[in-house]
Amino acid sequence: MNRFFVLLVFFLCCSYCCVFAQQAGTGQTVTVSGTVTDSQTGETLIGVSIMQRGTSSGTVTDFDGDFSVSVPIGSTLVFSYVGYLTQEIPVTSGGVMNVQLADDNMLDELVVIGYGVQRRSLITGAITSISAEDLAQTGIMRADQAMQGRVPGVTVMSNSGQPGAAVSIRVRGAGTNNNTDPLYVVDGFIVGSIESLNPGDIASMEILKDAASAAIYGAQGANGVVLITTRRGRDGENRIEYSGTFGVQNPRRYLDLLDATSYARIMNEAAFNSGRALPYTEEQIAGFGKGTDWQREITNKNAPTTNHQLSLIGGSGNNLYNSSMSYFMQEGIFAPGKSKFERYTARLNYESSYFNQALRIGTSSDISHIQRQSIASNSGNAGPISSAINIDPITPVYDNMGDFGISNIVGTEVVNPVARIFYTHGSSSSTRVNLMGFAQLSLYGFTLRSNIGQVIHYTEARGYTPLYRLNSSNFTVTSGASKEMAQNFYYNNDNTLTYNGNVGGTHNFSAMIGNSVRTGHGTDVSASKSGLLFDHPDFAYITLARTQGSDRAGGGVFRQAFVSYFGRVSYDYDSRYMMTATYRADGSFRFGPNNRFGYFPSISAGWNISNEEFMRDIDWVDMLRTRISWGQTGNDALDNWQYVSTISTWGQTYYFGNDVQFIGASPLRMANPDLKWETSEQFNIGIDTRLFRDINATIDLYRKTTKDLLVIIPAPMYIGNLAPWGNAGSVRNEGIEFSLGYQKRINNDWSFSINGNVAYNRNRVLEVGNENGYITGGSVLQMQNLLMMRPGKPIGYFNLVRTLGVFQNEAQIDAHRSSNGTLIQPNARPGDLIFADLNDDGVIDILDREYAGSPHPDFNFGMSFSTRYKNFDFSMFWTGLTGHKIFNGLRRWDLNTSNFQSTVMNRWHGEGTSNTFPRVTSDDQNGNFTTASDFFLEDGSFLRLKDLSLGYTFRNLERFKIQQCRIHVSALNLLTFTRYTGYEPEVTGGVLSQGIDRGVYPQARVFSVGLNLSF
Repeated sequence: MNRFFVLLVFFLCCSYCCVFAQQAGTGQTVTVSGTVTDSQTGETLIGVSIMQRGTSSGTVTDFDGDFSVSVPIGSTLVFSYVGYLTQEIPVTSGGVMNVQLADDNMLDELVVIGYGVQRRSLITGAITSISAEDLAQTGIMRADQAMQGRVPGVTVMSNSGQPGAAVSIRVRGAGTNNNTDPLYVVDGFIVGSIESLNPGDIASMEILKDAASAAIYGAQGANGVVLITTRRGRDGENRIEYSGTFGVQNPRRYLDLLDATSYARIMNEAAFNSGRALPYTEEQIAGFGKGTDWQREITNKNAPTTNHQLSLIGGSGNNLYNSSMSYFMQEGIFAPGKSKFERYTARLNYESSYFNQALRIGTSSDISHIQRQSIASNSGNAGPISSAINIDPITPVYDNMGDFGISNIVGTEVVNPVARIFYTHGSSSSTRVNLMGFAQLSLYGFTLRSNIGQVIHYTEARGYTPLYRLNSSNFTVTSGASKEMAQNFYYNNDNTLTYNGNVGGTHNFSAMIGNSVRTGHGTDVSASKSGLLFDHPDFAYITLARTQGSDRAGGGVFRQAFVSYFGRVSYDYDSRYMMTATYRADGSFRFGPNNRFGYFPSISAGWNISNEEFMRDIDWVDMLRTRISWGQTGNDALDNWQYVSTISTWGQTYYFGNDVQFIGASPLRMANPDLKWETSEQFNIGIDTRLFRDINATIDLYRKTTKDLLVIIPAPMYIGNLAPWGNAGSVRNEGIEFSLGYQKRINNDWSFSINGNVAYNRNRVLEVGNENGYITGGSVLQMQNLLMMRPGKPIGYFNLVRTLGVFQNEAQIDAHRSSNGTLIQPNARPGDLIFADLNDDGVIDILDREYAGSPHPDFNFGMSFSTRYKNFDFSMFWTGLTGHKIFNGLRRWDLNTSNFQSTVMNRWHGEGTSNTFPRVTSDDQNGNFTTASDFFLEDGSFLRLKDLSLGYTFRNLERFKIQQCRIHVSALNLLTFTRYTGYEPEVTGGVLSQGIDRGVYPQARVFSVGLNLSF
């Protein structure tokens, strides 16, 4: 799609060249073609203006830096490109004219926008680009990780450090209590996920942040849009490229847990404070020593990771191709052999042109296969990480008989984590085939393009439950097998008609109309059975299970359909005044007949102040542009069929007569035919500037209001069914984004660049129109509804009881009374937490909860530095977040004998010893550790050295047929500065579950070496 608009401008300019050449009538007309490159790097330049001097006839280079123009012999071609020195070359004959432009430290590249491309100097929306060079400098393992710290206003946090785990992305804050993921568009095709996309195949990424940029995608653009363009072939440049890395991974840190000796002493103190017998004698404690270090026992030391890619790139004449194959593997730093991710990909991008490039046909297709093994993460009830934190250090890994050790100290829910890993079996796989093609016809200034694509997605999960005994209540008496399979098919067709025109040489305009149709259908099936003939994973097949009555089966089907109509008009006067307007109508099967379609307009304008005559003499201002935009986008992220009253058989069991069981059915929830889209309305003001040829700065201010939030609305109880979904809520995000960059080329041997960005976002709920006026979520075992969504506060804030310190003596306990004299905490003892009775009713309960902080960061920031000196290159990249809280739920506080972090050594153990950490007890009658209070909250701010790399490029290897050879070493997550005491400060989740750490799988520290070759 991006090449389409470049070629459209190319054909129009060529037409004008022919017209003016005929009018000139002086000299023979010849065709000149060639490639324009950077004189220093040799990289091709996109969008270079090539004009016949003294006329308005000319063209621009395409995405490969190529051009072709017809001019009279004796004329002069003027090559100009923002950021480079203008060059004039006389035309003495036709043929090849390859041109090298000297860098003038400025850029005006073509940027991919929705259904087209646009020169950066003419952009009126808030768009941030990530280049292939940026991607090459990062050690990213998933394409979506590339945005972390590089895009102001976009908060990116890893859901887990487990191999292949997804990331959480919020573009300008959370605007909904539903799905907040952005829309991904790859080579013009909407895709649901980019998990299967190889980062090495990406040529550029554009993030559309404001509504004016994203409105062309209508009902799916409310959470932002990420446009990805994959690499294309180049005419006359046939080459083979290989890139490979190998690395080892280890935990960045371990939690400072108590060893066996310290644990025993704390348990004795807890028993003493509760008036119970001491569980350990001094003689026993003296013999415990350090005990078992469970964290290191489950560590996969020096876990390997590797990535390999082989690409064939080139073309000749009217045929261009880019094909690649890749393999990526990462083992987890925990659970050896049970935490692993593998990805295989193959891609073919091919384009062919006919009739002097009037007709272009191409494909952008790929296939990927993913295999995954995972363990439970961020789960307080299960998983080896949680067990390693909470199990006592006294229990050994193996007992005297060589069997797995079983703790008789900690509750039965906490098991030997090494044993849990050994008995964990299960894997899943996913195969995805994207078949995408386009046809484009360009005639008389009009361009008609049609994209058509099909996605075939197969998933499979296989489970095996062996015979095991982890403790007295966690065991099996029979083995079993399970399997789940799903196959989904998606179809997409986009059609656009575009016309680009120019009036008088200064009035430029473009008009586009189009429509899109997307459909999908699929089925899934699952089955399980116990009683395997052979208790071994190689024989874990349902057909080999024999227990009668243990078989279970299920399955379903889904269908979806979307239709859209859209248009855009763009205008600029002499590259000084710009305006763009878009409109899109979206229809979805997800919404009721009364609101089947949603309508999403936008308008934006810009002023290139630096192109005005009064700015000509201000040499230090190279570029100054202002932008303003308004628009509306939508969000349809809702489960299917919520507008109708679906029928359910779940739990509908009835008995008639002689205990004969019948399965009944009833409506699940009330219907709402008026259900409609969430609408996000956004206003944006921006300024872009380049000063002294080396300094770039951008600032954006925005206000985004999401209306018609999808929530469960009130309904009378006598209806008998669940209340329906409705549109009854609104959320506002407003903030400021700032980025600053400095690039300098000292000489031919040395250059460097420094780039930084920071963004502030303020989130506030305006309305919640359900029965309660609020929505709750988030829990840690018996502590429920930790997060709340209420008007006037951030969405999903922590709603907790306030602590006022620690009681130091009985007098303080007796003085802590309500206004009517009621003793507020009658069960308290010296050393217990003091809770604030906010409603003054003499009782500490849920009514005393208040705003205690937000899990959403106020600021996100990033900084990168890179330099090249001769053949050496060095880069580092920092990222961070601040202004948010994390609920530390790592310890099983409901189990008195769970292990502690070393912070327990700061506990109260006598008057004046502590006013922050309460005494340890075996009964906790005051609820110190079971009351949802701000005692568990910690500052989640962090600064992380995400990537550090050093490389060396060998030159003059032509005799070995090698164009380029680079070796490099790098470190990921080398340093992390944070005050949070858990494993990982990146603790994410859903909007109403974010920021709760129950044992997040930490990100690994990775050291790797790599090789890049080009033949």
